[in-house]
Amino acid sequence: MVLENVIFQLGILLVLAMVLGEITSRLGVSALVGQILAGIIAGPMLGLVHPNPALEFFSFLGLTILVFLIGLETKIEEIRKDIYIGIVLAASGALLTVIGGYLLGQLLFGNFNTSLAIGVAMISTSTAVPIKILIDRKEYHTHTGRIFVIMAIADDVIAILALSLLVSYVSVGHISLTYVTSLFLAIMGFIFFILTFGDKVINKFINFIQRSHDPETLFTIPLSIAFLISIWGENIGLAAITGAFIAGMAMSRSYFRESIIQPKMKILGFGLVIPIFFAYSSIFVDLSAFFTSWHLILIILIVGILTKAIGSGFMARYFGFDGKSQTIISIGMIPRGEYGIVISQIALTAGIITNQIYTILISFILLTVILTPIFFGIEKKISKGY
Repeated sequence: MVLENVIFQLGILLVLAMVLGEITSRLGVSALVGQILAGIIAGPMLGLVHPNPALEFFSFLGLTILVFLIGLETKIEEIRKDIYIGIVLAASGALLTVIGGYLLGQLLFGNFNTSLAIGVAMISTSTAVPIKILIDRKEYHTHTGRIFVIMAIADDVIAILALSLLVSYVSVGHISLTYVTSLFLAIMGFIFFILTFGDKVINKFINFIQRSHDPETLFTIPLSIAFLISIWGENIGLAAITGAFIAGMAMSRSYFRESIIQPKMKILGFGLVIPIFFAYSSIFVDLSAFFTSWHLILIILIVGILTKAIGSGFMARYFGFDGKSQTIISIGMIPRGEYGIVISQIALTAGIITNQIYTILISFILLTVILTPIFFGIEKKISKGY
């Protein structure tokens, strides 16, 4: 009976996500909006779908495949020359966000630890949402798109280090710079290894496997490699999804990328698990708590949007980006993701923040994900002159 209930919930979530995604897409808005609304309707509104480990697994699988597909679109030689700019823009956005979140926490709650947790939780930008939209808009391989890739990787590293600093402070009462430095070096070493020596080994292995002349094997092996690299990355402190993204980049030069790997991965991803990821991310919304704390959520939302827009988007003008590119960067840096949720959970468990503040932070994160494709849709219409 439990299995039947999970399958029922999975079916409801998938149907609503696909239907509403198609509707919003035809209305000129990203399908992500419809898929996220599907979770709100199926979950907190109708009560048909509830959080459970099975749906969480499908959601995580969808996120992993999505970032792996994004990695397949990314060639290291295309982004190498923009590494410095991307890192600076990501760091300036993160720094301004932490400062803004901390000052806001002091203003609203007047507690140092709470304010620090709020600032850290607001740092990390979601990789999947803006890059997925840029791919749909055929703008991923532009100069702005390449900058986004670097900013996404740099932003993840910054979020990991910020999370490590917070955990160190909570657990021992002070910040261990030795631990944070060793973690940073381990992460950089992992990324460097996979993108240099690792990609040669992986692609030679895939070329060897193709002798079987079995397209299914050429689909399964790369996916398995992505999973293994994801877990390896997570074991050294890097998020599993970042590991999947790096794995995709390592296979981006494979001879079989466009003919076999990408097409089959897209069928599995966009036909099943990726819509589940976006829909499942919004079923956690507590509508009653949202309406009682809407004014606090709105304040944090405004600060979160402005700090990233100014710290990353506005700063891009000093590196030669025009107004359109600055706007795209500003909007793309709005959505927060999984690191924000993890940091909020750690802070709640440690007693740094209350349940009310936790709900506010989660609502803030979900709203940024919902608003980003809407803002991108508005920007696209304005840029076309209507």
